[in-house]
Amino acid sequence: MPTNKLWIEHTERAAWDSVEALRERLLKAEQRLQALAPHVDRLPELLDALEQAKQKLSLDRATLDEVVTSLLARIDAHQGELSAARAAATTVIDFGSPPPRPRLDSDELEDPPSDRFEDEPDVVDDFTRAMRRHESSPRPDGELPRDLNRLLELAETKLDDLTELEGGALREAALDLALIAARVHAASRSKT
Repeated sequence: MPTNKLWIEHTERAAWDSVEALRERLLKAEQRLQALAPHVDRLPELLDALEQAKQKLSLDRATLDEVVTSLLARIDAHQGELSAARAAATTVIDFGSPPPRPRLDSDELEDPPSDRFEDEPDVVDDFTRAMRRHESSPRPDGELPRDLNRLLELAETKLDDLTELEGGALREAALDLALIAARVHAASRSKT
């Protein structure tokens, strides 16, 4: 056996380093066991839950750590989908007041109307001609009243009847409404 003092010190130091490393590993293992100790009684429940998850996910050949990894990946994917859905579903609601509309008895309504029938210029001309013909033809119910309230009642009745009409009868009712609207306009102007 060698008696070299340096060799003995080196061997002793290596032995103590090994002992210290083993002590650290033993201490970590004891700490892990102590951390698991309060939950040891619930360990069978945890293993059963992991087995159920394994069956639900059709991971029959996977180990328990693979099941946990798969579950964590699914949670991450679902959280990403939820975040994307929340970001896409932002709805902006404006609670501000709408712009004011002109009153019915104001002069702003007398401005020239905009051309809404630019694509079909004949529509307004055809309607105007039909309205004039309709006005000059004798009415079965007599002359239109001149009283504003009676005109409004008549317009309301005609509007209620529109849902039941089709074809030519619907066109005739629209012409009647146009004539009533013209009389309402004239009656409202004479009141101001």
